[in-house]
Amino acid sequence: MENHGSLEYHYKNIGQDIICGAETISDINKTLDGLNVSRALIVCGPTILSKANVVQRVEAALGEKYVGIFSGVTPHSPINTVEDGVQVCKDLNPDVIIAVGGGSTSDTAKGISMVWSGGGDIHDYAIKFEPPNKIIHPETPDKTVPIIAVPTTLGGAELSAGGGGFTDKELGRKISLSGRGTRPKVIIIDGEALTTTPMRIMLGTAIGQLRIAIESVYSTSHNPIGDALALHAIRMIMEYLPLCIDRDINVLLHTKTAACLPMLAMSAVGGGLGINTAIAHHVGGLYDVNHGEANAILLPHTMRFNLDASADRQVLIAEAMGIDVSKMDAESSGLVAAEKVWQLCRDLELPEKLREVDVPKNGLEYIASATLHDRALATNPKPISDATPIMDVLSKAW
Repeated sequence: MENHGSLEYHYKNIGQDIICGAETISDINKTLDGLNVSRALIVCGPTILSKANVVQRVEAALGEKYVGIFSGVTPHSPINTVEDGVQVCKDLNPDVIIAVGGGSTSDTAKGISMVWSGGGDIHDYAIKFEPPNKIIHPETPDKTVPIIAVPTTLGGAELSAGGGGFTDKELGRKISLSGRGTRPKVIIIDGEALTTTPMRIMLGTAIGQLRIAIESVYSTSHNPIGDALALHAIRMIMEYLPLCIDRDINVLLHTKTAACLPMLAMSAVGGGLGINTAIAHHVGGLYDVNHGEANAILLPHTMRFNLDASADRQVLIAEAMGIDVSKMDAESSGLVAAEKVWQLCRDLELPEKLREVDVPKNGLEYIASATLHDRALATNPKPISDATPIMDVLSKAW
């Protein structure tokens, strides 16, 4: 076990900084000064605004640089919330957006920045995917309004090189925004802020990051740099996540740091993930299931589904989980790894079946159909060009 002493660091990545500490929000104005911006709009959801003190801490720290707030973020980032946020930008003319919250807040802020900076409609910037592996990126604005993220969950959308996912009820699926120019410039990880989030959300979002790490390792676009980041993320998540229940700030900071690594791994593999990511997008978008919980339900099933095409990679995953694979063949190692993920989710009391989170059985076909449009399928170990294998996974998870 590593020492759980005070964790504090400033990591400078290409085009993005991560500032971590117990109370980093208090120094947010130094970050604005470094970006040469002075008119800050806070973007958040109504729950964090009313039930926690994080937004209020950010507003107080901004002082005269605070120009207003858009608190209309809702789960799964419906496209209408982006439109509402763009209108607020037109009224207040901020030169920086502060995204305070989880993945939906981060994605919504990216959408607002893209559409306000480039004009038009969010669909103009949506990535198009043609099965089994053709991805078409649209033109995006040369310059967008910068974003500073203050994450409050163990997810990592703020670090994604992609532009996030947005629910389009009319299309009946999520659309993915091109990420060029919308990744937050600075991530401010504040330990006090992490303690304010409901534990079930914290645990689910961490499993979502474990999913990214696992899919990065056996993605068809895997590489040694991505492996190094993803496998260490798996080690850290397995070590620290069960300890988060006690809400110790330093344990949360270590776990959040572990949760950042899969996003850097995903960048290393060019954003290429797999079937779990693809399905979870639409389980959440169509049936309002928490993204982390969708991943917790699906992950053991998708690991088993991909095992015959990625057993050599799943051995690495098993080793990172602390499993002794010396007397196992590759397939057995993968099965034990999937079982360990299943057991971790049971220990954390996360849901086990899709029916537990109110996904109707007759909705599985809608999810499968929507999933076929998801670019995450492009790098799944097993090529997928029709809905049959997706339905197989969904049926087992239901």
